[in-house]
Amino acid sequence: MTALRVSARWVLPLGEAPIPHGAVLVGADGRIAAVGRDAEVPSPTGAVRVALGEAALLPGLVNAHSHLELTALRGLVHDLPFFDWLRTIRAIKDGLDADAFRASARWGVLEAFGAGITTLGDAGTTLQAAPALSDLGARGVAFHEVIGPDPARCGEALETAERALETLAPCGSERVAVGISPHAPYTVSEPLLRAVAALASARGLRTAMHVAESPAERAFVEDGAGPFAEQLRSRGIAVEPRGRSTVAWLEDAGFLDGRPLLVHCVTAGLGDFERARRHGATVAHCPWSNAVLGHGRADWAAMRRAGVAVGLGTDSVATGGRLDLFAEARLAVLGLEDAVAPRAMLRLLTADGAAALRLPGAGTLEDGAWGDLTAVGLSAPALAEAPDPETAVAWGATAADVVFTAVAGRVVFDHGRWSGVALEAERSAYARAAATAAAVSRPAPAGDMFARPRR
Repeated sequence: MTALRVSARWVLPLGEAPIPHGAVLVGADGRIAAVGRDAEVPSPTGAVRVALGEAALLPGLVNAHSHLELTALRGLVHDLPFFDWLRTIRAIKDGLDADAFRASARWGVLEAFGAGITTLGDAGTTLQAAPALSDLGARGVAFHEVIGPDPARCGEALETAERALETLAPCGSERVAVGISPHAPYTVSEPLLRAVAALASARGLRTAMHVAESPAERAFVEDGAGPFAEQLRSRGIAVEPRGRSTVAWLEDAGFLDGRPLLVHCVTAGLGDFERARRHGATVAHCPWSNAVLGHGRADWAAMRRAGVAVGLGTDSVATGGRLDLFAEARLAVLGLEDAVAPRAMLRLLTADGAAALRLPGAGTLEDGAWGDLTAVGLSAPALAEAPDPETAVAWGATAADVVFTAVAGRVVFDHGRWSGVALEAERSAYARAAATAAAVSRPAPAGDMFARPRR
């Protein structure tokens, strides 16, 4: 790989003041070699030179929570109670094959590049996200989701998870990590939760889990009530109220000791976030998805007071329909009692997301960091008329304003063109997957939402 030199009207390091007429040099090793004014940044012989003009160059965006395998389900399931929404998503997944999930995950990565996203914390059951991240050149953590609510079948579920990890192992690299995720409190028994935590500890794997996502989950964990409890009892699986919050239960079960990524945390409070911080756990905040599903609003202000690391996530496009971290950041800060500075908003979708995923060197523009770059065009009136470039991007930009994306110095998106991929073939494969998903989309039957997905 050759060096990459990118110049722009503004460079936004986000750890210091914006640099007018700036440039970033990424070495052949994929790491940043220099950041500064255009006239002062070296221009080595043989380097690829990109002059972006009227644009703001900032660190590659970090999506702390996504479901790439569900990209083809966009727009198919909506206006349902959460329990029924999950059952319907599972029913559609049962009608898709590995080729469909592969096309869905790959197209999701390409969409991410076009939205300025270079790093993803993805969760899924179909073993397709990790290969997509690896093959297409993205950075991230692919969390394999584990499902098994029946304590009597804990051993079987764990063996299935171990086989999945073996399948995914070749995807692991300096750029892509493979992790493991007990899906949620209502799909994983406590014995399986403890077993997965022990497996992750033994193998040094990152962990994640959907936590405190909905009022229905809260009723299940705290009171042993609601649709999740009823579904399990109909299968002969005992459900007892735990009488404490999901986060407190995870602490008692030892899961927080693995410093997991806690996804959603809508019903969590300050005490839960203090527990998370004490154990080094982090949070993926998904404001748009939470709103669309009617779960409520996670208390980001309480997360900040507790000192827990928080990144932004889009969740799946089956929920929110889009990969737009700029919109997520604005929704996250709206209505807060204390104002949030534009720079802090932009760090939420860059450096803070990298910290939540525990990926050092991502989400920042500084010497030695990974050369992950995103540029936003500043020609739109909402951006051009802003008082400063950080305000312009934080309050005016959308995913559609992204003009350039690079990962480790490799250009993956440039003004509507994706590099190094057969785009029409990818588009056709995705269209087939989306058409199949639409064809099998229907209200879920009254079957078991906890069944292991077909692969």
